[in-house]
Amino acid sequence: MRNTTIMKKTVLIFFLVIKVHSQTEFTLQQCIDYTLKNNPSLFVQQNNVAIAKEKSWQTLSEYLPQISGTATVQNNLQLQTSVLPAGVLGPNPSEITFGTKYNTNAVVDVKQILYDQSKITGIKANKSYTQISLLQQKQNQELLIYNTGTAYYQVLIYREKLQILRANKEKYEQMVKVLHYQHEKGTILEKDVDRVRVNLNTTNYQIDDSQTKEILAVNILKNAMGMPMGESLNIVPTMNYELLAIGSFNDNLILNNLTEVQINEQSLELQKYSLKVKQASYLPTLSAVGRFGQQALNDDFSNSFNNWSAFSYVGLSLNVPIFSGFKRKSEVQEEKLKLKNEQLNFTINKESLTLRYDNAKTSMGTAYSSYLSNKDNMLLAKKLLDVTDYQYQRGVTNLTDYLNDDLAYKESQSNYISSLYNLMISQMDYQKSRGSLLDFMSQIR
Repeated sequence: MRNTTIMKKTVLIFFLVIKVHSQTEFTLQQCIDYTLKNNPSLFVQQNNVAIAKEKSWQTLSEYLPQISGTATVQNNLQLQTSVLPAGVLGPNPSEITFGTKYNTNAVVDVKQILYDQSKITGIKANKSYTQISLLQQKQNQELLIYNTGTAYYQVLIYREKLQILRANKEKYEQMVKVLHYQHEKGTILEKDVDRVRVNLNTTNYQIDDSQTKEILAVNILKNAMGMPMGESLNIVPTMNYELLAIGSFNDNLILNNLTEVQINEQSLELQKYSLKVKQASYLPTLSAVGRFGQQALNDDFSNSFNNWSAFSYVGLSLNVPIFSGFKRKSEVQEEKLKLKNEQLNFTINKESLTLRYDNAKTSMGTAYSSYLSNKDNMLLAKKLLDVTDYQYQRGVTNLTDYLNDDLAYKESQSNYISSLYNLMISQMDYQKSRGSLLDFMSQIR
């Protein structure tokens, strides 16, 4: 029985290990691909595009034939009395009623607009309206890529930090063992052991804190990707960070490449069409109309659906606007003011986007220089610490000198991690400001 239980536990552990190792590690590009397939906001934008297309059909349908049918059965409870003047049926005025008790009608009305400038303009505006929804969909994708990249980098930073902290922990653990042995032999003081233990305890706390923050960062990444919180997510633990500095910093900003500018351009066009629609309200409209029907008249309800007689007509309907109490004038003036605001806002937005690019370009150059400087400084601090460690092992220098160089090394590690994260984010901001974020992120592996 005992052997059977042990065997079951062994098999369970085996399959758990298999499951852990079979989980795919996501690269940054794979996370982005997952985001662009599963994030809920994508479906919202897809619906918005579909809504825009449906509205285009609705606008176009107004210029197509409009056909409606009606059927009525009318019970004239009391027919209206009319008075014929004297001399028609006799020397005195005569009262007479016209009609039957039951009137049954079946009618088809047809209307075809022949000319309505406001509707023609509305049809032309459909292209800009649909284009805006497509551009907003693209803008949403860019935002999702940015959010996914930011969250992914945050996880990488904690992984990088944990790797450094665990290496420091292993070093301090070895030192505590050696110093404890030396203290037992009476060659060093207890406070020397305690000083290293303080560093070890601090490192253990930093590891626990970073592990917690890593879990939170992974959850943020899942949310950005649209992945359920219950699913497991592992990412590739390392990256070629030098790829973050690729690209020229001497290129010029092409504003027309930015989705924000393209949306503003289409919004401006849409407002121009809106003004034209209001201006067209001064023009007459012309429609072809027709009615085709059947009518049954009878005083007996049982025969009210018999003895049908047909009637029909076709014609033209001309509507000429004459005076609307200055309403049309006010509406046109309102649209002109809106157009001016769109033009002013477009100019303001282009200046803001240019400023964003210039600042991002400067920040990117500074971040990359800082990253290289801190990386070199960390390597130099490590080199100095190795020399001090060699001297300490041979009794040439004391523990205080070692710990001072060790502290300098840890500070250089912290500065390196901070500058690395700044490099990641500033590169994304720079690419976003250029409108090249999607192309850039596809190069990162």
